[in-house]
Amino acid sequence: MRQGGVVLTLVLMLGPFASAAPAAAGHDVFHIFTPAVEADHWGVEALSTFQDVAGDHDDGDDETEAREHGHAHPRAAHEIAVHGGITSFWMTKIAFAFARESGESYTATTIASENVFRLPGRGDGPIDVAWFTALEAGLESGGTNAVVFGPIVTYSAGPFSLTLNPFLEQTFGRNREDGIAFTYGWRMTYSVTDTLGIGIEGYGEVENIASPPTADEQVHRLGPMLYLGHIHGAARSAHNHEAEEHGHGGVHTRGTHVFGNEHQAEWHSEVGVLFGLTSATPDVALKLNIGADF
Repeated sequence: MRQGGVVLTLVLMLGPFASAAPAAAGHDVFHIFTPAVEADHWGVEALSTFQDVAGDHDDGDDETEAREHGHAHPRAAHEIAVHGGITSFWMTKIAFAFARESGESYTATTIASENVFRLPGRGDGPIDVAWFTALEAGLESGGTNAVVFGPIVTYSAGPFSLTLNPFLEQTFGRNREDGIAFTYGWRMTYSVTDTLGIGIEGYGEVENIASPPTADEQVHRLGPMLYLGHIHGAARSAHNHEAEEHGHGGVHTRGTHVFGNEHQAEWHSEVGVLFGLTSATPDVALKLNIGADF
């Protein structure tokens, strides 16, 4: 498949950078959730981050303490996930994560159940809304468990789309942390064609929002992205799918958006670089996400 060949080429091209450029803090992998939910629509994902921990200026004592409390910056982090649309408004995902810190071997870090509940009454407007809830179990001795929740909002206007993931996180069980953390992700995309897009993404975390650290001690990052294959959650225009609309039964429209009932295997990938905006954030992180929808 041609898209698969492009993805493989990117992996081979980025491999040297990935091995030379370490991995992340705050978020181990980077992914934007969208309100898009389709019944009986299944998929698999492989999410990867390779991060430049050379930009981390913590001293040895701080790094040891961070590892003990689950905050060490992994040199490389990966997540393998399977997701599926149970109904027209509920998507569920099971995700298994593992990471490698500098000078160490890969270890399993978390297993999570993630769920997106699309809100009814979207109508024909440009705004789509859903609710996100996740339960994460830490697998490392220094890890903890967490529940993550919050709204998912997408605004679409022609080829442009803005998606927001403002979430709250509460840890519990062993190694739990005080307070509730605010974690966020957002992306702004422009669909050049139905299988090529460009955009900007941002991610961050503020620990214990009741008593937050100073701005420079928070984790924030921003960077450009390239999307190959259809951007997950982005609307497909009726113009781009005119052939499907007239030649393949099983397609229905909602406003200017088109959603297909018949699914063929589709590969998609997201590649980009995220730059740290604070001294607590590693200078550079490479994002490489690959997935297939069925």
